[in-house]
Amino acid sequence: MKNNFPLLIFFAVCFSIHLVKGQGTEIPLNGDSYHLLDRFSIKYGKVLPVFSSNSKPFSRKAAAEYAQAIQRANITGDKRFDYNLSYQFLENSEWLEDTIIKSKSPFLKVIYPEPANFFSVNTGGFILKANPVLHFQLGGEKDGGELRFINTRGVELRGYIKKRVGFYTYVADNQMRNMTYMQEDIVAQPQAVPGEGFYKEFRETGVDYFTARGYVVFNVLDHIDISLGHGKNFFGNGIRSFFLSDFANNYFYMKLRTTIWRITYTNLFTEMIGTYTRGGDRLLPKKYGAFHHLNINITHWLDIGFFEAIIFERENQYELQYLNPIIFYRAIEQSLGSPDNALVGMDYKMNLARSLQLYGQVLFDEFNFTQIKERNGWWANKLAMQYGLKYIDMFSLSHLDFQFEFNWARPYMYTHNTLATSYTHYNQPLAHPLGANFRELMFQLRYQILKQLTARAMLMHTVKGTDSGNTNWGGNIFKPNVNANGSLAVQQEFGNEMTQGIKNKILFFDLLVSYQIKHQLFFDFNLIARKLTSDVEARDNTQFYAGFGMRLNIPYRAWWY
Repeated sequence: MKNNFPLLIFFAVCFSIHLVKGQGTEIPLNGDSYHLLDRFSIKYGKVLPVFSSNSKPFSRKAAAEYAQAIQRANITGDKRFDYNLSYQFLENSEWLEDTIIKSKSPFLKVIYPEPANFFSVNTGGFILKANPVLHFQLGGEKDGGELRFINTRGVELRGYIKKRVGFYTYVADNQMRNMTYMQEDIVAQPQAVPGEGFYKEFRETGVDYFTARGYVVFNVLDHIDISLGHGKNFFGNGIRSFFLSDFANNYFYMKLRTTIWRITYTNLFTEMIGTYTRGGDRLLPKKYGAFHHLNINITHWLDIGFFEAIIFERENQYELQYLNPIIFYRAIEQSLGSPDNALVGMDYKMNLARSLQLYGQVLFDEFNFTQIKERNGWWANKLAMQYGLKYIDMFSLSHLDFQFEFNWARPYMYTHNTLATSYTHYNQPLAHPLGANFRELMFQLRYQILKQLTARAMLMHTVKGTDSGNTNWGGNIFKPNVNANGSLAVQQEFGNEMTQGIKNKILFFDLLVSYQIKHQLFFDFNLIARKLTSDVEARDNTQFYAGFGMRLNIPYRAWWY
């Protein structure tokens, strides 16, 4: 059955459209809402409804209901608390109960009728909110020569039709000349802008790319949301995710999110782009993915999640057997002859003492318990783990928040027999940006100094093992495990250790100071320092960057790798 994925999507829509009852669009990833909702759940989770945070992006409807639950619980705080709660109301005003937020004096009576929306229509049966998107940033890099800049102009639309169908679209034109390490990376192995994909050269050393995201969403039987779109998803509570992150380019997906009692179950079926080399216009190779994530709120302070994923390649068709929303993927994969890349994992989150959150993930790609017991460094014991801690109101200083995260992935993690079945999309990792064969420590300090003034500092230390020449020490997830003749393509079958190969140490510091002059309008100061020390001395480099910028209706994007 050729090209069956679009047909299956069509049948899903036709089946569901008669049952829909209304659903909210989602909050764009990496926005301030994520940190604020996280703070609320840690500090007040015991007296508020359960809020599941493992599957992102969040629904605007769920965020609005959570903010109103805080209001109904008569929870009070300082001016910063009130400002943050008001921020949630403004962001998700279409889902507030019996509340209409209007501007005191909209420009020409139609521009900014609401404080958070440039243009808004609400006829009862039709809601539309439109906002411009702008990001201008200028800066300089020590010994970097040319000016560094980001220039983004676009528009964001969201709306609902008769409270039955929600829709969202974001389009933007971008030009960028970023720090030296990113410029070198773009034209090297990825041949793509991180998080974006295709690009054209701009003024020799810059890039020009177009961003487009969009989806429709509707609700089935009050408990199941179905989304069809082109965008990104994220599983986990950390800065990084070993399951699925937003580092790679957008992709086409169908998502089913089921919420019953204390259970949130997410099914994600995707069509992606395989590894390719830049060249003339042509149809790029396709690959497919299927993901399950089951989250259970055991109590108000403990979440446990289970994850599985399968990455596969078929000739212009989706594997129908992977559309089963509840079966164990590994069983299907084995019944098909084990041609695909199957991964399983588990995550957790614990909120403690109204100020702490412990979280983590463990992901297995391939493993053999016999080999693990022998501790012989077998190449196919592929494992990744994350340990994290969040500490809000650190040392009893209100709105001073600390986050620590430790990530590590063994050599050859995410790789598979072929390039097509590696855990990648559009020449970029689907999970952690460093791929495999690394250790990473991350420290983040965030302080909301005033209502509208926030400072955030990130310190990252990474040790990663890389290759030289034709070696394969397991750090490059774009290299297959098996040669064309069926022999192993790994450097050694036994004796593999973390960060083996050429060791590269990265020390990364990023300081961001943001002032929000009005809702979603930020003025930023940014300072970055990055030092790479390698066993190969020629790779050593140190880079410093400082810049100023303005953002409107777009989250700050960090380039931590």
